[in-house]
Amino acid sequence: MKRRILLLLFGLATILGAEAQPLEKNLLGVRAGVEIAYIRARGEQVHGTTDPRIGFRLGVSDQVLLWHRIPLYIETGVHFSSRGGRFGETSFRPMYLQIPALLTWRFRLGERCWIRPFAGIEYGVGIGGKARTAEGWGDLFGAAGFLRRSDLNARLGFEVSIRRICIQGAFDAGLCNQFASPDAQTPLLPAGIGSLYGRSFTIAVGYDF
Repeated sequence: MKRRILLLLFGLATILGAEAQPLEKNLLGVRAGVEIAYIRARGEQVHGTTDPRIGFRLGVSDQVLLWHRIPLYIETGVHFSSRGGRFGETSFRPMYLQIPALLTWRFRLGERCWIRPFAGIEYGVGIGGKARTAEGWGDLFGAAGFLRRSDLNARLGFEVSIRRICIQGAFDAGLCNQFASPDAQTPLLPAGIGSLYGRSFTIAVGYDF
């Protein structure tokens, strides 16, 4: 009986606390940071990753509260990212527009501090990119390239907010083979590769309005 009374009091205090500190219904934000990317290759006789390449990530985000009593949000937006990897003397530099669809939960750590884990998927469209070699530059997309433009990633990360300033860390794992076709071989990579999957780590800062 005593335990039930304590649980009831705890639940009442939680509800009253939520009403005393109403959740923000909508959070618009900007993010900017670095992206440490590499490519995982697989084939009959090949299995490994390229060396990492440091790019950048810029974007705007919108977090929308799903229910007024719990701090569960859905996040979307538009991001620009520079990814790829390095293999030998070749640097792959694809650029994407990313549209995330994430679920996020905002935990209050103090009066002005939040921590926000998030997870979901992210659709990407290749908008350009080059491969830099000792002989010059080559296209990664289009008729002369070997990468498909459409990509889908699983995205997982967390963010710490102090007042309106945010620090974010995230990991993206490609879910789709980036080779344009089974016959899309390239002399820039070892022979026999059948699939390419992108991977990247993001470290960013931002501001929520």
